[in-house]
Amino acid sequence: MTYQHLAKIPVEKLQELLSRSALTLDGLWFLAAEEKYGLEAAIELDTKVWERFMPIHAKRVARTFGVTESGISGLAKVFELDPLWVSFKPEMERLADNGVVLRMTDCPPQRARVRDGRGEFPCKPVGIACFAGLLQAFAPEAKVSCLVCPPDPHPAEVWCAWKFEI
Repeated sequence: MTYQHLAKIPVEKLQELLSRSALTLDGLWFLAAEEKYGLEAAIELDTKVWERFMPIHAKRVARTFGVTESGISGLAKVFELDPLWVSFKPEMERLADNGVVLRMTDCPPQRARVRDGRGEFPCKPVGIACFAGLLQAFAPEAKVSCLVCPPDPHPAEVWCAWKFEI
């Protein structure tokens, strides 16, 4: 089987497909865990999964796109190239003091929960684990801090924001 037809599809469409599919898989897994074990247990399991997944995924992205930088610049480069985040419509602000602030201006999983009457879920522990895993791969000496993330109140134009600095 060949996949030459993929070369004819705009990159943006492939990125969106990959991002949406990954989020859908994660969301359906999370809902199944929540239905069977409850919200707290689902968050605990999801946290462990993202903590383990992110360093593997980040290194895979770096290899695929030839990222050789380490530290905050490597982390920022991988984040910019990683199709996983496309659906979140991220904005990155580089800080003068060797850091970055990352803002997610959309959150399809949270919007779906709100749409379905489930309300926002407190994803901050999952985000902390996810981004700590990302730091493991590129900047173990760096730290991540949450500026805002559910269950925190957040502005309509930002679902969550994270600061990475050395």
